Amino acid sequence: MNEYKYNNKFKDLSNLVAKSDRILLSTHVNPDGDGLGSEVGMYHHLRSLGKDCRIINNTKTPDKYAFINSGNIIEHYNGSQDEWITNIDIAIVFDIGDYRRLNELYPLIGDNKIIIFDHHPPVDNSEFKLSIIDVDAPATGYMVWKYLQYVLDTDFNLSTEICDALYTAVITDTGSFRYQSTNADTHLMAAHLIDNGLKPYSIHHEVFEQRPIEQVKLLGKVINGLKFACNGKISWFILTKKIQEEIGAKKEHIDGFTEFVRTIINVEVSFMIQEIDANSFRINFRSTGNHIVNDIAKTFGGGGHKFAAGAKVENITFDDLEDDILNKIKAKIKD
Repeated sequence: MNEYKYNNKFKDLSNLVAKSDRILLSTHVNPDGDGLGSEVGMYHHLRSLGKDCRIINNTKTPDKYAFINSGNIIEHYNGSQDEWITNIDIAIVFDIGDYRRLNELYPLIGDNKIIIFDHHPPVDNSEFKLSIIDVDAPATGYMVWKYLQYVLDTDFNLSTEICDALYTAVITDTGSFRYQSTNADTHLMAAHLIDNGLKPYSIHHEVFEQRPIEQVKLLGKVINGLKFACNGKISWFILTKKIQEEIGAKKEHIDGFTEFVRTIINVEVSFMIQEIDANSFRINFRSTGNHIVNDIAKTFGGGGHKFAAGAKVENITFDDLEDDILNKIKAKIKD
């Protein structure tokens, strides 16, 4: 196993963990496989150390990730946990990108207890207890694997629960090892997890082969409503609240749609506008790698990776938002 450039940060984290008895783990709202897998993998490690550790998220766990939530260890924040949260020693927050995506949990924790564990560029220069950010990492789950490699050293054997969680994190954030962030060590990680008993197909089956009919119907609407510009280099779709309600679609059913559109021949940038409420939207960007899109997301108060980013926008109309996004992308393609 090779040396990792953030081992000095891992030493700091290990020391903080050693001094802490009560530890909160959390991730962003509408959690994905990387955020969930990272916190579940770390949870089982910390519990093995005898720590009073809990996972508390602002949003319920999507059904397709229930298989890594054995024993219902992932809690949905409802206010009843406030006393426990306010008495924690530290909070390790995974895959967050923007600490504001902790929503109601943030004021209960406070900056001086937060440890950021992430591979997204930070949205500001907030001072936390510790920030471990590797923007070159393929997934936050990969960073958790590297941390466990550091602290366990020669006894680097992982439980089935940790292997399943971390593999879920990596395959969801690398597109099953397809994205540009995938490096040689990512595959070494997969090999190590397999050596520890991981069954790759069982994870792929749970994550990618259990599509609810509502998601398939919604994808049909997306395909029928696709729009194109710049000779097919830009493609996008709009999901109104009405369409989502008619089909009975959930938030997690939309995952992967923008990436799917990006795979169309000649498309260099794809984006989605999803209506949440009146004049409130979620936007999502994907790029083949020819054009950076997280700078566009930042203009709307969001962020993300260079080629995969998003934001939430309010107080604007569909038409104005669509025109604004298109103009920004067209300017890039023209350049």
